[in-house]
Amino acid sequence: MELGLEVGQVYYNANSQWILNIVLASMILGVALDIHLRDFKAVIKMPKAIISGLLAQFLILPAVTGGLTLLLDLPAGIELGMILIASCPGGAISNFITHLSKGNTALSISMTAVASTVAIFMMPFNFLFWAGLNPETVAMMKSINVSGTSLFINLFFVLAIPLSVGLLLRNFFEAFAGKLHIILKYSSIVALIVFIVIAIVRNQQVFLSYFELIFVLVLVHNGIALFLGFMAGWLLSLSVRDNKATTIEVGMQNSSLAIAIVFSQFNGEAAMALISAFWGTWHIISGLLIAIVFRRFWVEIKQ
Repeated sequence: MELGLEVGQVYYNANSQWILNIVLASMILGVALDIHLRDFKAVIKMPKAIISGLLAQFLILPAVTGGLTLLLDLPAGIELGMILIASCPGGAISNFITHLSKGNTALSISMTAVASTVAIFMMPFNFLFWAGLNPETVAMMKSINVSGTSLFINLFFVLAIPLSVGLLLRNFFEAFAGKLHIILKYSSIVALIVFIVIAIVRNQQVFLSYFELIFVLVLVHNGIALFLGFMAGWLLSLSVRDNKATTIEVGMQNSSLAIAIVFSQFNGEAAMALISAFWGTWHIISGLLIAIVFRRFWVEIKQ
């Protein structure tokens, strides 16, 4: 039996589109302001570890997620939300969690930097490719008037321009970049909290009705992401510290980016907003739990 979930408009009107795009761009700018050019040099020093993480994050996880949406009979909005989350790069919080787990923090930072750059191309590609294979998600995108070509172009520019500006500021105007990063870090968090609260309040009936479904899906989806990150490192025989970094990086997607995109590009579609918000809450909890387990029970055996 097909599960029904109404398509909801959470917070959107044509006049607010530019405001939402600015919020999204400011988030990307904030991420870029915390990236050094030296973070990219680790690709040369640790190519196997970084490539394994990127493959799991941008190829395997989206493919597995796309396959799940085709196999499971889920509401189209939830399927779109899952695909969007799986297409996102890792978030900066993964660096903190990796540090807590006694993993390779330098590798985690470098993976985040490289993934944020690769996401300019891979995020819109993965989302449109896997969403385009599912008739239900295609129908929903048409119902909310989302053009695949326009979405790709919009995401490319909203991601590429602020990322480029942020990298230039961080590496040529470091003092200014540091101050701006602090401002954008907190302002973007406030904006996202406002969006999430609006999403829940205006869709509280849907939220309560499908709490268990969304909760279970997020737990399973996040568990799959963590497992894929672990397997990527294990299959390539990475060290324990490096494998901790890949596991956490792949398992902690940038759900804040997903939430911002839902509001700026998808008219605040209810199911997408709710599953993105759930993921953003849960992956912090799961990350902390993983860090405790890794720190205590998964240590390098010295010869």
